Formats: sequence, structure tokens, C-alpha cells
Amino acid sequence: MAKSKIIYEDRPTVYAKFNHPQSQDYIEYKSIIQITDSGKQPITIQLEFTGIRSFAPMPPDKHVIKASNLIELYVKLERWLGKFGFTIR
Repeated sequence: MAKSKIIYEDRPTVYAKFNHPQSQDYIEYKSIIQITDSGKQPITIQLEFTGIRSFAPMPPDKHVIKASNLIELYVKLERWLGKFGFTIR
């Protein structure tokens, strides 16, 4: 079986704010989004925490999310951050 090729790669920074009206806590993740040419879930995002720790419950320092398309990827990312009380900014 041939190894899948990376078609596209991007390295955006993901910022998330703690979802409370009186809080100004932000967290920052550097990420790598990769789109491959095959597989059931060809799009992945690898997150690695960078920045200052928040007083809010913190998500893990490293996390990987896989999806079949970009919309599903961002829905899964928003849901994962939402478990810890954060929203994407």
C-alpha cells in the first residue's frame, strides 16, 4: 500500500477565549493543518499549546483532530475547546 501524499499544509495560530463575560483569558495553540490525497479522514490538525497558562480549566498541551472536510474539522475543534469553556477567536 502506498503512503498518502500531503497535498496542502498550513501553520495557523489558533486563539481561544474563555467563555465568561468577566474573563479576559486567552489561550494560544500553534497548529499544523494537513490535507492528504487519500484516506477516510484526510484532513488533520495538530495542536500544540504555546503562550501563558490560563486560570480556567486548561485543555491538553497537545492534541490531534481528524476530519473528512474543513468544516467538520473546525466544528470538531470548536466542540473540543468548548468542553473546557473556550471559544475560537
